[in-house]
Amino acid sequence: MPIFRIFRTAPLHLCATALLAGLLWAPSLVAQETPTDSREARSELKQTEAEIARLRNMLKGFEQEMSGLESELKRSESEIGRLKRESDELERKILDGETRVRDLRGQAAQLQIALTAQQNQIARQAKAAYMAGEQDYLKLILNQDDPARMARLMRYYQYLARARMGEVNRYNETLEQIRQASTQIVEQQVRLEHSREDLAANGSRLQTQQSARTGLLASLQGKSRTQSEKLASAQAERAGLEKLIKSIDEAITSIPTPAGSLAFAKAKGKLPLPLKGPIQARYGSQRGGDARLKWDGLMIGAAQGSAVHAIHGGRVVFADWLRGSGLLLILDHGSGYLSLYGHNQSLLKEVGTWVQPGEPVSTVGASGGLNASALYFAIRHQGRALDPAAWCMLSG
Repeated sequence: MPIFRIFRTAPLHLCATALLAGLLWAPSLVAQETPTDSREARSELKQTEAEIARLRNMLKGFEQEMSGLESELKRSESEIGRLKRESDELERKILDGETRVRDLRGQAAQLQIALTAQQNQIARQAKAAYMAGEQDYLKLILNQDDPARMARLMRYYQYLARARMGEVNRYNETLEQIRQASTQIVEQQVRLEHSREDLAANGSRLQTQQSARTGLLASLQGKSRTQSEKLASAQAERAGLEKLIKSIDEAITSIPTPAGSLAFAKAKGKLPLPLKGPIQARYGSQRGGDARLKWDGLMIGAAQGSAVHAIHGGRVVFADWLRGSGLLLILDHGSGYLSLYGHNQSLLKEVGTWVQPGEPVSTVGASGGLNASALYFAIRHQGRALDPAAWCMLSG
């Protein structure tokens, strides 16, 4: 009995659209149906979260047969992926921080220009007040025979006094804004310095892990193996992947297609590749030096750290290290269709996360024992490998 049932009815945003239409066309009906719809949506959301939790628990219990060196490689490459993901986030924070400092400095410069203009205005008003003071404006007012003229003079001097006071207040406000901007610049610079220190520390740890990985690979590759031993190892890696996919198929049912998007089966021949790069191995071609081993997907060459994009919308059902595939991410697109992305440097999504078509899900690497960075990409339907060339546009 499948344990992973997700949203039997329309997605939440479709429900929201229906409710909005109801508000526009049938207010009395909506008043009766909204509570029920809301309860059903909350119930389905809780059910989905519970089933995602069960899937995660199932994946935690997934066991792989690995040697001691392979276990060490898993730990090392997983740590490299985590450190690289953290470093990328720190670099984004530093870039945002530097942009914020530039904006604050620009703001402070504009405020300083305004402050200088206000100083000049206050100086002009003070000089005018001084010149008027020599004539003693009270005498001027008291010597007037015309009461109307006297009232106008009184209003005039009151206006000048208010204008001077207003200019002084604006001057003080500008001073406070400059002080605040200066404080924010200092605080942002302190945060930037901390982020740079964290990034440098991450870089040192990353270098250590990469050196450890190099040593582990040398040890693994240095073990003399006969052709039959290499074949047995490759077959064991393939069996591990098949076991994982079978476990996932048993744990999930069809995931509904997001409203407005094309069903995966209908997108055949129109899907993009997850990234651009030379195709190093094609589906069905010989894998390694043994004719009995065939590729069940594509190997696409790309620079380390290049973004890998989801070929179609779906939910992440696996995001972990797997023997022979390295850091592997699997997307479920519904109706039994899966897409696989292997040998990554880092994984950007967690199990249970929805991703949109074209959204970055990982970065290219050489995990799983590769000597050069490349992406393993495959498509499965109900466990059966499909030729990506029949589903994706290999050029353009």
